[in-house]
Amino acid sequence: MTLNTSNIAGNNNNSFVGLTAGGDITIIIGKDLPIEVKQQKETLNVKLTELKQIFAIIEEKLKNTQKPVPFSPPEDDEVYDAIQWDELLDAIEFQGCVLFIGPEISVNSQGKSLHHDFYIDLTKGNRDVEYLENEGYFSPESDEIILYKVLKYYSTEFPKKNIAGRKILEQLVQVPFSLIISLCPDDTIHRVFTDYELNHRFLAYDDTKPEVEPMSLENPVLYNILGNAAGNGKYIFTHKNFYDRLKNVYIPPEIKKKIKDASHYLFIGFDFNKWYNRLLLFILDFDPKKRGVYRMSIGNKDVNDDIERFIEQQYNITFVDNDYNQFIEWLIQNVNNKGKLRKLNRDFLQNNYLKLTSLSAQASNEDDLDALRKTEAQLGEIEKSIRKFEQIISG
Repeated sequence: MTLNTSNIAGNNNNSFVGLTAGGDITIIIGKDLPIEVKQQKETLNVKLTELKQIFAIIEEKLKNTQKPVPFSPPEDDEVYDAIQWDELLDAIEFQGCVLFIGPEISVNSQGKSLHHDFYIDLTKGNRDVEYLENEGYFSPESDEIILYKVLKYYSTEFPKKNIAGRKILEQLVQVPFSLIISLCPDDTIHRVFTDYELNHRFLAYDDTKPEVEPMSLENPVLYNILGNAAGNGKYIFTHKNFYDRLKNVYIPPEIKKKIKDASHYLFIGFDFNKWYNRLLLFILDFDPKKRGVYRMSIGNKDVNDDIERFIEQQYNITFVDNDYNQFIEWLIQNVNNKGKLRKLNRDFLQNNYLKLTSLSAQASNEDDLDALRKTEAQLGEIEKSIRKFEQIISG
């Protein structure tokens, strides 16, 4: 069974005091006001009425979603039983687990990598660009040639195609990791946090040395360690890029400390047959002999036997031969059983309900026309956010 965001969190997604649960929002229009001010307040009330209608539609959709069946661990499942769930859940609760996201989560309906297909398309009709599939890199100096095509694809086209990858991330963000490291060229994880209005800080490698404040479950850090092609078109696309990254490696101290102090590591979406994925683990300063450490690479295991042995010996990473969705379902259900799951739908609606309440009170007490127009602009931004959220939960 593949879960989706609209039904994972269960009843708690609907247990809030909102617009259709007895709450109401309106702007008080006082007497003896200039006609322009009265008209502006009336316009704001019309906008609020529209937003209340959207809220009602969303709440009804959430109430009608299928409620999940109470979770019972599968019986006699060797893969499930091999995972030390109690230790993993404790590590997540006490910020001792780091999640690593790889590019292999992003596939099309045929299960083929969206990134790979795009890279091949970049070489068509362009003699100056070659993609070395076995190496996973482009020919020298290709990065400058493909820069704008990369930026356009990852900022506009990729988000529309990355249905499977986004669904995985929408599920994973419900688990309260305080640090998520992505080796993907896209910024989907950042977009998911933003769309659900979750507190976070997003960083991407760009030759600068950003300072990072201590991260927490309430304010996690997302780090694109190889760049953000959706933001500026730049990513580690060539051997020289990779060499420069190794030579001038800089990982913010707080992130490096979090990795060093962690006891559990989850790798999802990695092809460890690619040599550079293995080499990157040296950058992260993994200690293979550290006691009490549990590292898992989740996915259908197709890594070569000799590489698997090397990774287990060098990095102490265990390969869990399991479909992403199955493992994530188990993870979410176990975290939910402990009451630690983020309630994305509920929190989004409550946050926006509070915003509307605050703006309506502010507008009720405001007689300045320019200030009321700013309030209208703020309502417009909330409307965009709510309408996008409605599209997300509608699938």
